[in-house]
This record gives sequence, structure tokens and C-alpha cells, in this order.
Amino acid sequence: MKMTLRTLIPLFVLAFSAMACDGRSGSSDYSYAMEEAQAIPDQTTEAKSGGGPGEAVPEKKVIRTARLRMEVADYEEAIRKAKQVITAFEAEITSEEERQYGQQLENQLVIRLAPAQLDSMLNALEGLALQIDSRSVNAEDVTRQYVDLETRLASKRAVIARYQELLAEARNVNDVLAVENNLRQVIEEVESMEAQFRYLKQQVDRSTIYLTLYETSSAGIAQRSFGSKIAMAFADGWGLLKNLVLGAITAWPVLILLALLIWWWRRRRSKR
Repeated sequence: MKMTLRTLIPLFVLAFSAMACDGRSGSSDYSYAMEEAQAIPDQTTEAKSGGGPGEAVPEKKVIRTARLRMEVADYEEAIRKAKQVITAFEAEITSEEERQYGQQLENQLVIRLAPAQLDSMLNALEGLALQIDSRSVNAEDVTRQYVDLETRLASKRAVIARYQELLAEARNVNDVLAVENNLRQVIEEVESMEAQFRYLKQQVDRSTIYLTLYETSSAGIAQRSFGSKIAMAFADGWGLLKNLVLGAITAWPVLILLALLIWWWRRRRSKR
């Protein structure tokens, strides 16, 4: 029996050592996999930006912006026609601000439209001018920034996919916590980069025109201002009348109850 114990004890020690080595090996392999996942962005970026002779040239991405300031003979007519032009070119007004400086009545519009329509629309708007004070067109090439963001996003998404695989393969709590922490950081980076990419894409896909129309005519402006006030007064009166009618309809139960009370009071008074 003693000989048996002496033989078994070394065997148990050897078995325990082998299990410990396996555990350390598994942890080492998992750590290597984590490092490999973190290295994915650099490898992908290098592969996509290598600039080899057979690599396709990316499509050029340009942000086009125009500024047009002009004097018009008839302010209201020019605004009406300008909006017709905007509609005809399937553009949209994202901002409009009207101001009056002494004898000058001015309207500033921010217009968004397809880049291919920019030059044609500028020419159409210039046809409304009495005098063009200034015109400028700027084209900013953002191809490098666009491609860089697109590439980095693809790389980060590959990292997320790899981390999700590692999370499914995690063997203990420490591994799970380590992967989840790294995964959360990468997801936050991706969300920030996606917001930047969306904004950049919107700027590329839709050009911007900053249009300023103004008229300098003290008598004409005063007359139109007074006429506008009269029109607004009529509109406000009509709106008030509609609100009163709608309020009366809404309060019909109260009106019926009030009518019944009046009828009851008169009937009681007539009996006396």
C-alpha cells in the first residue's frame, strides 16, 4: 500500500502541472487573440491605402458652396420668382431671414440642392437681379477625408465583429470583462465616426447657395410695409374668428347645460 501511494503522488503532481500549463496556454492564446483583434484597424488601413499600381482610384468627393448677393428692383416680386426657381430646380430652403436696415429691405436665404444643378440655378437667380454685388463659388476636395473615414469605419466594424466572436469564446469572467470593455470603446468610436461620415456625405451630396436679395427704396418699402401690416391684421382677425368658432364647438356641453339652466329658471319664474 505504501509503495502504491509513493507511486500515485508523483502522478497527481504531474497531472496537476499539466492542467495548469493548459490553463496558462489557453489564457495566453486568448490574450494573443485580443491583441490580434486590436491590430485589425492598422492592417486594414494599410491594405486599403497602400496605393499600389493596380489599386482603383476613388471617386472624387467635392463640397460645393456658392454665395450670391444682388440688388432687385421689386423685393416682393423677386422673392416670389426666386422661390419659383428654387422649386423648379427641386432645391430646398433650409433658412430664411428678412431684415430691414433703414431704406434697405433684405432677405437672406440658405438653399440646398444637387451639385449638378448649382451653376444653372445661379444663372437663373442672376436673371432676377438689378445689380449683382458679389458672386463666389467654392469647391472643397474632401476625397481623402471621405475615403479615410470610410476605411476606418470598415476597419472598426471588423474589430467589433472579432470582439463579438471572442466574447462568445470567453472562458472566464475576466475574459468577458476585458472583451466587453474593449468592445464598448470601439462601438463609441464607431458611433462618433459614423456621425462625422454622415455629415460629410450630406455636404458632398447637397451643395449650398447663400443668397441675399435686397431692395433700396424708402417710399416703396414704407408702402409695402404698411400694406403688409394691413394684410397681417386681416389675417389675425380671421384667425381669431376661427378660434372663437372652434372654441364654441369645443365647449358645446357647457353651452347646452347653460341653456337648460336658463330655460328652467325662466319656467320657474313664470309659474310664480
